[in-house]
Amino acid sequence: MVDNGRGQVISWYICTVTTVPFVCMRMFARFKKFGRLAVDDYLILLAFCCLIGDLAIQQHMWNLGLGDLSQATQEDFKGIMKMIVPGSILYVSSLWAVKFALVIFYKRLAAVGSRLSMIYNVALGGLAATYLVIFFDILFQCYPYDKRWSTDPKYQCDPKAAKINYWITIFFNIFSDAIIMILPIAMVSRLQMKLKQKLGVASMFALGFFVIISSIVRAYYSHRNETMLTCTVSMVESAIALIIACLPALRSMIIGGSTRGDPSSYGRHYELSSTGARKMTGNRASISGLGSNAHTSSNARSGDPNGSEDSLVTDGMSTLSSEREHHGIKVETTIQTIYGDAIDEQSKAESSKSPV
Repeated sequence: MVDNGRGQVISWYICTVTTVPFVCMRMFARFKKFGRLAVDDYLILLAFCCLIGDLAIQQHMWNLGLGDLSQATQEDFKGIMKMIVPGSILYVSSLWAVKFALVIFYKRLAAVGSRLSMIYNVALGGLAATYLVIFFDILFQCYPYDKRWSTDPKYQCDPKAAKINYWITIFFNIFSDAIIMILPIAMVSRLQMKLKQKLGVASMFALGFFVIISSIVRAYYSHRNETMLTCTVSMVESAIALIIACLPALRSMIIGGSTRGDPSSYGRHYELSSTGARKMTGNRASISGLGSNAHTSSNARSGDPNGSEDSLVTDGMSTLSSEREHHGIKVETTIQTIYGDAIDEQSKAESSKSPV
């Protein structure tokens, strides 16, 4: 082979190995904080397994001559084409598992029943729909599968079907990445916190730009039928997505913050109330939005990994908390903070209502 792409194969392994410490640290942080994993953690593990499976398939394809298809035998070419469908499914599954994990994580940070929570529910539904569309299109765009390696011009895949799959995958992938990146940045911009903190948290989500760039580069090489480069960029894209998905869970572990059973974790929160009002609550009082109460989640106290101890912002005792119901029980705490002459007026009102 003139150029068998050995350097690109090495880069596949580098991408995969690079994700290992991030995934391990995320799982360690979750176990240390909550004692068990949540749904988004299992999705991250699924994405990582799909990445390893995709690596194994690409290695097998390279062994058969993917680096220089002109030198591959008909039997080797047949073996390579047989791996297209499972490889594509693993690639898409890895990316969508990360997308689902991120949206589920963000949803826990929004107030229960809020408009933002509903938006994330819609996003989850959209992800499910787009994944199913791409999944079934990969399965049936060229069926029966032996059309992929047939030498008969009348019994081959329809080029139009391949173009449709190309544009569906590219559009859904890039569009969903952009939405998933924008939504949490918009949420952070509404919080009452220091500008430096906002920029720090927003920049963590802005790393999603690298995933979008990778998707665009992959689309370019895929359009040019540069199979080796397409495989390489696919590994880079999946690895970056996995690493970015692990960063929010690792932030409190690296910087430091509340741990399970630490009562100080409820001292001060940056919250989004159920009406969208942003308030910072102190150790003594929680100020609710108009017409709504500030909820104290029992999940966080019990160390539930789906509860409100998930945080994006760690500033001493500060966390960005969610508000949830636990086993059908919701504890509501409403504390009014009254200043100045309002105290005397409230005292008089209460005295007038008391029995003589």
